[in-house]
Amino acid sequence: MSIWSRLPLYGGNIYNIVIDPETPSTLSAYTGDSVFHSTDGGENWREANAGIANITTTSSSSILYGKSPDGTFFRSTDNGDHWTAVNAAGIMTADIGAIVVNPVTPRILYALMVSPQGYLTYGSDVFRSIDSGTHWTQLATGLARGDDIISLAINPHMPTALYIVINETAGIIRSMDGGDHWMNVSAGLPEGDGIRSLVFDTRISAGLYAVTGSHGIFHSTDSGDHWEAKNAGLPQGESLIGFIIDPSAPATMYAIVGYDYSVSPDGTNLFRSTDGGSHWARMHGIPHDAYIGSVVFDPKTSSTLYLTSGDGILQSTDRGVTWATRNVGLDDLRVIALTIDSDTPSHMYAGTQSGVFRTVDGGKTWTETNTGITDMNATVLAENPLIPSTLYAVAQNRVFRSVNGGTSWSMLDGGLAGANVVDVVIDPRTPSILYAATDDGVFRSTDGGNSWTAMNSGLTQKGNAWDLNTKALAINPITPATLYCSTRYNGLFRSYNSGTTWIAIDTPPSDYGVSCLVVDPVAPSTLYANTEGRVYRSTNSGTSWTMVLNPKGAVNSLAINPAVPSTVYAGTWGNALRSANKGATWAAMNMGLASNSQCVMSIAFDPVTPATMY
Repeated sequence: MSIWSRLPLYGGNIYNIVIDPETPSTLSAYTGDSVFHSTDGGENWREANAGIANITTTSSSSILYGKSPDGTFFRSTDNGDHWTAVNAAGIMTADIGAIVVNPVTPRILYALMVSPQGYLTYGSDVFRSIDSGTHWTQLATGLARGDDIISLAINPHMPTALYIVINETAGIIRSMDGGDHWMNVSAGLPEGDGIRSLVFDTRISAGLYAVTGSHGIFHSTDSGDHWEAKNAGLPQGESLIGFIIDPSAPATMYAIVGYDYSVSPDGTNLFRSTDGGSHWARMHGIPHDAYIGSVVFDPKTSSTLYLTSGDGILQSTDRGVTWATRNVGLDDLRVIALTIDSDTPSHMYAGTQSGVFRTVDGGKTWTETNTGITDMNATVLAENPLIPSTLYAVAQNRVFRSVNGGTSWSMLDGGLAGANVVDVVIDPRTPSILYAATDDGVFRSTDGGNSWTAMNSGLTQKGNAWDLNTKALAINPITPATLYCSTRYNGLFRSYNSGTTWIAIDTPPSDYGVSCLVVDPVAPSTLYANTEGRVYRSTNSGTSWTMVLNPKGAVNSLAINPAVPSTVYAGTWGNALRSANKGATWAAMNMGLASNSQCVMSIAFDPVTPATMY
């Protein structure tokens, strides 16, 4: 019986942090499908879903509101430790997209409904509850169908003053009586440029800032009747995704530039102004040049602030001069790829949505090692089998190489011509030869990745551009000139001459193509391939296939035990499966895995002790 133990590789894509205003050491972090809770200022976290998944949360004090996937509306009064279903009357809870809580009277809630147009906006309907979500009434905003809402904001100095940001053509509407009557207050804002968010000026009760799509920040001192641009020093034409004011030093504010803005080697996408927005400068010194998603201040000690990012959470206790990672217990880092140093198995590398992490002590501690990787989301890792300190990574569909064990990376794009790379394999006998699967076909490098040449003869079966959309590669470890290629639309191909020419071979039934191919290291005519929900085996180099596994859910990874090749492993949603007889029978090996909601994305073996798996 296999028993799994979790390695402390923490982090994840954190969208927001909510801080208890009465007890600021109590925090809740929202990842998109989980809520994590900390009672020690972020030093340690634990999941606080209490069985509720996919929660959309908002907070006032220790009260949290959420919606489960089946549409049930929940309320927690203890920061998410316990949840109670609310029998909400007057509203279709399944259609709630977001909840906004009145900051002065937290029993008053506003609900924005989901939009038929997509997830970036809400519908045109707004509901109000004055009894903590038990009863709801629809507000007469005057909005027409198609006037999708971006956000709703409440002025904390005048809590009956509400503002709704509408889609790119409608601007902002305002109510001064809690939502009963509304008027448009968009005059003076750039036309045709959507408002992303509103932030209230703590110096002036009628003051607020409007964050636009690509024209920067505008300030009003009269509740939105007039606006003035505040953009000097911000990147021109770039979208802004966040804006926040220091609560105890309101002339100091922070702006977050959007996800299409490139993070430079000496800074992040976070800008700061110390004069009320008149001048801006990019911040420096943030660990790993993290790509920031939001900024949150401690409500009682504003010198303490938190940053959220795809890497997790950072905390500063000196107004941003120094930073510390606060990820212990944040079990939301998605590990997509693994590779283990063949000479020193205690050295391992993990590819995640936050880039590459390295351990030199068998997984006890991990360090982010992304210097030179310009885009995170590392989906493929490969090691030079003769020089283990030379590594290759695919991050955001680009190929990177490290020659110093991951300490630094350089992009390899010579000859790839912007092709989106999805897989890389290395010739085990001549590791200067690499192959890359891309949306423009297969490319080969004979100089360790410095230059690449397209190798697509035979792949274009139907004369369509998408014929070359490849998904996976596999190499015969005994005869490396033999390669296998999976395409998105035209099935499987085989090459006997290092990719110079390809011939079509039999392909297992699939709507989306084979995404994983593995070759038996001892009997290389035996291959395994996955489709959306099945595993197939071929014993004749892909000439024909037999289905050997039909699990419940998609198959995301395949692996063969290098010491006992008759033992095959498959990773699915919620299961790690093992077959000791080349796929004839399978058994689950799940003891110790986090939960049945986890997706097994990658399987790797200790090269010295293959009975140890990751």
